[in-house]
Amino acid sequence: MAPEILAKEPYQGHVVDLFALGIILFILYSGHPPFSCADPKDSHYKLLASNRADLFWKTHEQRKPSGFYSEEFKDLLTNMLQLLPNQRLSMADIIGHPWMQGPIASYPQVLADFSRR
Repeated sequence: MAPEILAKEPYQGHVVDLFALGIILFILYSGHPPFSCADPKDSHYKLLASNRADLFWKTHEQRKPSGFYSEEFKDLLTNMLQLLPNQRLSMADIIGHPWMQGPIASYPQVLADFSRR
């Protein structure tokens, strides 16, 4: 849930949906959520909310192999999960983001990955 909803502030549906999309993308990629709650008091989300994305990613990288999160992925997610709605990426920005323009797995690669999991 986006921070503005948790704070019971007015919100725009499409902006909170894009925030939720960032959480879903993180979960699909990482296998776990990025934080417990999008509240600046949450220890993980606090790092993003206070512009300390470097520490947010350092924390998450401790549980993953070296290079698991590319710089493009970190940039995309950091900008999708911004505290202030007007600082988040729009759908056009997301679609045009370098991470979204990267390689796409083939069907056999997807099957092999799912078999391995």
